[in-house]
Amino acid sequence: MTTPQILAFGIIFLMMVAFVWGRWRYDLIAVGALLAAVAVVIVAPEEAFSGLSDDIVVIVGSALVVSAAVARSGVMEVAVRRLAPRVDE
Repeated sequence: MTTPQILAFGIIFLMMVAFVWGRWRYDLIAVGALLAAVAVVIVAPEEAFSGLSDDIVVIVGSALVVSAAVARSGVMEVAVRRLAPRVDE
């Protein structure tokens, strides 16, 4: 294996260990891995954040924001309480 491949596998391994450990938030781990890849020149600095301009990233981010708002609002709990008595019938 070449040096960039070894570095890439090392970063991925450390990232997976951090995900399993669960001490830090997943988004911070991902940004840290990206910055580490840029620091060891696996990823070009001008291309590091180019994937964030894709439409699907905006759609997924919007879906996460909306689902968090619905969860915090309590709308689902009210709906489940109203429908729960009918489910047992």
